[in-house]
Amino acid sequence: MTALLHSEWERLWKRKIVWLFLIAIPFIIIATAKYYMGRNLVVPLGNPEHTTAENFAVMAMIEQLIVVFNVVALILLTLSFTEEYRSGQLRMMMLRAYSSTQIFWAKWMAFALMMALFFVVYLLTAVAAGYILFPSAPQQVLFYYDHAVPNGDMILYTLGYYGMAYATIVGMASVFIGIGVVSRSSTAAIGLGMGFLLCSLGYPLIFDLSNRVLGLGLPVMLKYLSLSEIQFSGIAVMMSDAEALKHLHAGIWMICVIAGYTAVLMTVSRLIFTKSDRWI
Repeated sequence: MTALLHSEWERLWKRKIVWLFLIAIPFIIIATAKYYMGRNLVVPLGNPEHTTAENFAVMAMIEQLIVVFNVVALILLTLSFTEEYRSGQLRMMMLRAYSSTQIFWAKWMAFALMMALFFVVYLLTAVAAGYILFPSAPQQVLFYYDHAVPNGDMILYTLGYYGMAYATIVGMASVFIGIGVVSRSSTAAIGLGMGFLLCSLGYPLIFDLSNRVLGLGLPVMLKYLSLSEIQFSGIAVMMSDAEALKHLHAGIWMICVIAGYTAVLMTVSRLIFTKSDRWI
């Protein structure tokens, strides 16, 4: 299994998208920094949206998680699962005495490790850019906090935020794998994956509108059935220290949602992927 995982890891490194994304990270960070430098001109100090050297890494992840990281995950998984199956590359691996289950989990672990690498590189680059491009502040004002936090606590908050962001990518990836194993082509897999992202983005808007206009009175936490909404605002709510939000148990709810997506879709995807008639 270790040899298979190593093989899958090497196969990912041969993908141009991996190198393009790694090379693009500094440019993405710089473009994001320029955006927030402009925002700082109109957002006063003391507002959670005001960017400082200490909170830039979090702000940079907020800005790029939904689009950049989701799209990179979608493309990588489509190339790894859909394209390799349709091109016959996976059949060649089956001839080397590896089972379809072993191949499935090796691909999944190689992808998970690659995305972890992306997150680490992005975090380190964002931290460096933050201290170079933004002024420091003695304390930080965070979203959904009743009080400012010292910079020492901001380090732990940043690490926690990136950890939860990575967890949402794992949940989103389980959806993309499910789409990938049933798609007839890479184009279809990417199209369906983008369609899911759009639906996931649209669901909270429809939920809020229906709840308000129709007076349904549904619990507000139901909008976090959307993985993209967890990525957009849910992580900050989950990590909130505000008294008004503690009764919602947001962290437990969102972790259960992410775990539910991952467990159900990975189980179904593995069953589909390992069906014997897929290899005939």
